[in-house]
Amino acid sequence: MKIKAYGIKQEGGKAEPFYYERSVGENEVRIKILYCSIARGDVQFISNDWGDTKYPLVPGHEIVGSVEETGSRVTALKVSDLVGVGYQQEACFECEFCKAGNEQFCAQQKVIGVHCYGGLAEHIVVDNRFAFKLSPALHSAKSVPLLSSGLAVYAGIVKAQLPANSVVGVLGAGGLGQLAIQFLHKMGHKVYAFSHSLEKKEMINQLGAEFILSSNPDSLSALDKKFDFIISTLNAGYDLDAFLKTLKPQGKFCVVASPLEKQSISIGLLYDYAQRTIYGNYVGSCKDMMDMLDFAAKHNIESMVEVMSFSEMNEAIEKVRTGEVKIRLVLKNQE
Repeated sequence: MKIKAYGIKQEGGKAEPFYYERSVGENEVRIKILYCSIARGDVQFISNDWGDTKYPLVPGHEIVGSVEETGSRVTALKVSDLVGVGYQQEACFECEFCKAGNEQFCAQQKVIGVHCYGGLAEHIVVDNRFAFKLSPALHSAKSVPLLSSGLAVYAGIVKAQLPANSVVGVLGAGGLGQLAIQFLHKMGHKVYAFSHSLEKKEMINQLGAEFILSSNPDSLSALDKKFDFIISTLNAGYDLDAFLKTLKPQGKFCVVASPLEKQSISIGLLYDYAQRTIYGNYVGSCKDMMDMLDFAAKHNIESMVEVMSFSEMNEAIEKVRTGEVKIRLVLKNQE
């Protein structure tokens, strides 16, 4: 099948019509795309900020659509099912990581922007094991960011194995941070959210967290050894040491985003009268995805989004690039 997509042909370029051929394999499904987000990560791929973008690039790593065709060995999905697709499209399902249920670490995985084309298109073909059936409760543009941002923060939180009623912090209240606040709040933890934007205070409170103005240095010094867990969703530089000091002696610090420049750390903060842990989280496994979608549907977790049409894609990309849009931006395919 010839798939109509919208590709960026060079670093920092504009999206324009782009066609490629793709058949449906025995384990694959063809999906008619209904919604596709444009996230900060997509803009960074367009700019080749990480140095591994393959052009022409078809961005879009959070996708909701309807199954139009299934391969001969597909039994879990049928035509017309509503599904979500995230950053990862394939894995070998035979290596040690796949057999352990950690498909996101497979050396042969294929991900959007590096190995394969994304959701800024009329259709997409993916391995059916990376097309996740959605509950009717998630049939909305507001559910689209769950497919990558939601998965990343949820899997990072679950990894911490937090005891009930933990005291937790979220750094940043953008797309990732807003979902992290909701997950932690609905899990029953006491949530604090750090932001340099005072105008986000009301929104943060509504999501279930107490607001802390991170640009005020006194606000951090008063929080010594307060937190069991902190998750950072920041992609701008910050004082890591200052936040490590706010962790309890066995506190955990999870990173799901980072600035492009290197961050410094005083290693002693990890072991000086402490046993603190720093770890990163890259998307999540297929099980993580299914668990996250179930939890989100049960607890009505969704993103605040601005919806634009596919015809406005270049305007949308520019709005994300310049920071003009303060909530998640989702494109609706109206064809």
